[in-house]
Amino acid sequence: MKKITLIISILIIVSANKAESQQIPLFSQYMFNGTYINPAYAGSKDALFGNLLYRKQWVGFNGAPQTAMFSIDGSLAKGSNLGFIYVNDQIGANYTNSFIVDYAFRFKVSDKGRLSFGLSGGFANYGVNRSKLANYEDKYDPNLANTKNVWKPNIDAGVYFDMNNFYAGFSVLGIIAHKADTETKNMHIIRSDANYFLTVGGAIPLSNKVKFLPSTLLKSDFKNPVNVDVNAMLEVDEKFWLGASYRTGVLWFTDVDKGTRQYDAISLIFESLITDRVRLGVAYDFDLTKISNNNNGSIEVSVGYYFTKPKRK
Repeated sequence: MKKITLIISILIIVSANKAESQQIPLFSQYMFNGTYINPAYAGSKDALFGNLLYRKQWVGFNGAPQTAMFSIDGSLAKGSNLGFIYVNDQIGANYTNSFIVDYAFRFKVSDKGRLSFGLSGGFANYGVNRSKLANYEDKYDPNLANTKNVWKPNIDAGVYFDMNNFYAGFSVLGIIAHKADTETKNMHIIRSDANYFLTVGGAIPLSNKVKFLPSTLLKSDFKNPVNVDVNAMLEVDEKFWLGASYRTGVLWFTDVDKGTRQYDAISLIFESLITDRVRLGVAYDFDLTKISNNNNGSIEVSVGYYFTKPKRK
């Protein structure tokens, strides 16, 4: 099992040497808490809201990605909003710890519409957990012996518009690009290029208590296939949300070979406001590619808490 973990780690580091992009972790429940993909979302719930989330990718596949995130955001004063995010991302023996502070300024542009501009800054700590590699590192790749634990700065920016039954956002994550030091063969960091996110969604009333919530997300670094999510949710009495998401990759804005295998998955998503303060969410992803033969899908669980009572719009 450690050998498999090592192989995954080596593949990741080798990809850095070839200047391939590292993909920023993406969650299935992002539509319920958009602070991670857009700093302009901070404070949009009109409450002080904290959220814990854990995602296990490809359950049963040793060394597969797993991500834990904590976020909290709320309003400071009229128009000013602040948020904090911590993310621990692990792939094989490689790990990243990110610490991010969001600031968003929000103002009305119409009777019901609001526009916000956001900026975030922080640091990411990149490293390798050698205990997962045991004695394989020197045998399989001597470059791993030069791997260092390093800190790198990061800046994100975004814009977000919302009103009663519509929202849209655009953001750029990873404005500062990080690269491996290939000249000294110090393979301590995976290259991470800027990722661009576009989100659009709405709410269509079906009855007094039921709404249909369609939404979509596009994510691209202009080097790899564009990630496209199409989501369909039902909201019941502003307390229960149930639906599905289809995620795929399309060859837009990239020169990737058209024969490249794309990632396809379907997510089943459930979210509930179990009390006036506590939210609970679960998502399960089914892979639609050959890798599904070697894993039991992906699971994601989130728990949210309103420290102040949310305002109903």
